[in-house]
Amino acid sequence: MHRVSLAHPADFSGWRAYVRQCIAQDIAPDEVEWAIEPPADLFASQAKRALPSAAIDLRIPRWLASLIAAALQSDAPDRFTALHRVVADLHVGTNGLDDGSDTQLPYLRALSHQAHVATQDLRNQFLHAITFRTLDAGPVITADSSNVLAGQRHILTQLAAEPWRIRTPGLSIDWDGRTCRIGNGAGEPCHAGPENEYWNGIPAIMLPTDDESIAHTASLDELRTKAADCRRCPLWEPATRTVFGEGSRSARLMFVGEQPGDQEDLAGHPFVGPAGRLFDEILARAGIPRDACYITNAVKHFKFTPRGSRRIHQKPDADEMRACLPWLAAERRLVKPQVLVMLGVTAATSVLGRSVTISRERSRAIPLDDGCTGIVTVHPSFLLRVPDADTKARETQRFEEDLRMAWQLLD
Repeated sequence: MHRVSLAHPADFSGWRAYVRQCIAQDIAPDEVEWAIEPPADLFASQAKRALPSAAIDLRIPRWLASLIAAALQSDAPDRFTALHRVVADLHVGTNGLDDGSDTQLPYLRALSHQAHVATQDLRNQFLHAITFRTLDAGPVITADSSNVLAGQRHILTQLAAEPWRIRTPGLSIDWDGRTCRIGNGAGEPCHAGPENEYWNGIPAIMLPTDDESIAHTASLDELRTKAADCRRCPLWEPATRTVFGEGSRSARLMFVGEQPGDQEDLAGHPFVGPAGRLFDEILARAGIPRDACYITNAVKHFKFTPRGSRRIHQKPDADEMRACLPWLAAERRLVKPQVLVMLGVTAATSVLGRSVTISRERSRAIPLDDGCTGIVTVHPSFLLRVPDADTKARETQRFEEDLRMAWQLLD
């Protein structure tokens, strides 16, 4: 048997990573023994976890991924194996997902419903406690530990504005509106160590990733790992993944776009869709090697509206841009570019911290607070939307000239 240890009963990240590894190594679902072995620091950042990675082409429909994530939060003892079997069958094309004949689907939906009922019950307890108990004393909720873990997304995203306290037989959680402090059922710390800050003897753990933690990240790799689990705004939930910046770690030229698009969201890389391919073409014409640049976005998750089988791009709002700003600031701090090109209004607004009109700001050197020189231009997606051929040629030429200007400013 192949033994796999998960951090907690609703450890979707760990389960997903190990399932990918098992499929890559041809390990059958019935050959895997799933165990729950919580680390000393149960709510530690994902950056501290050594999860396996497997280079396999595993494509799961969005509706099925959502169903799996929900079903995993149930308390059925065989859920890890059952969900592993669904994904393994999908990978080799032996299930009936396309025609709805897969016999596992009713079971998955039942697990999902069970988890939903448990989570809603927990949420109702929170609302009841916050409504009918004083915050001075602190609301106290008694619930099964597994349901607490399964409902943590709702707790932190829907109820994080109010201080609250959970007490279960084996777990305690105290939330003061910013910091989540974890202990055992008696309120004692889960573990001790000089690296932890203490409040009433309980180790301080930040959920979600706070501005200070992002600002003190020491490397791009660590920053990328932290961003992968970003929950700072609601965009993470419908998106496939965080799409982080890529390129030279010591690039003198940085490009900042708006947000990942549909293809970027699926691929996990910035500027790989139609606008990205056009950007590459014009970049090459301007004599700028892409691998000498660092390319990122002001917002790291794809914002969209479903329309049939398509996902229609939506412009990020001010709160979403503000939530993502610490990630962009940390990228700039670590890369230290000499010239930063802002592609479009969203990027310019995020970098300059004010309302921007492209026509007024475009094609001029703008001194930035960190000593970098900024240049505002259009986003390459704008060029794709220009209907008139002559206008498109003229705007494309002007965009190329903006890129040449940025490159020349390095000298």
